[in-house]
Parts: sequence; structure tokens; C-alpha cells
Amino acid sequence: MELADKVIVITGAGTGIGEALARRFTAARAKFIAVADIDEAGAGRVAADIGGRAFPVDVSREADIRALVSTVEAEHGPIDLFCSNAGILLEGGEETPDADWERI
Repeated sequence: MELADKVIVITGAGTGIGEALARRFTAARAKFIAVADIDEAGAGRVAADIGGRAFPVDVSREADIRALVSTVEAEHGPIDLFCSNAGILLEGGEETPDADWERI
């Protein structure tokens, strides 16, 4: 996919893989990058570094996702690429209770 001039949303973009994606998409000349993360400070740092915009988002809350999409589309047009990168760390491997896996 050609990323130049695309509107991109990345969840979990305040650190790690999400941050790396934001930096790579910036290098590819994306039109706009929404840096979404539950860690508002991390999202703000990355957004400031790449010229994107930080969005404090908890992906476990549907209202947060709806607000993110609505705001980005109202301000920048249709979203071309939505990277659902946010996740949680579960301890326990095979011993992890089913209820924890169902939260994902």
C-alpha cells in the first residue's frame, strides 16, 4: 500500500510497535497520523515528534473508538488505514483464565 497522502489512525501508538509504525508512516509521507493511546503523555510525545495529533483513547471503550473515528474523519476526511495495534499483556500463558482472554 502506498502511504503517501493517506489518513492513518494507529492505536497503542504511544510506545513500542505503534510508535514505530507512526514513525515509519511519517517517513512514507502520510497526510495525517492520529496517535491514539491510553497513555496520553506517550501519545503526545510521539505526535509532537512526528507532526501528528495525539488522542487519549481506551480501546476497550467503544465510545472512545467512535469519537476517535468521528473526529479524524470530520477533520481530515476518510481514514485510509486503521492500525488496531493496542493490546494488553496477560500473564500466565496456558494458565490464563478464559475471562482474561475474552477481554481481548
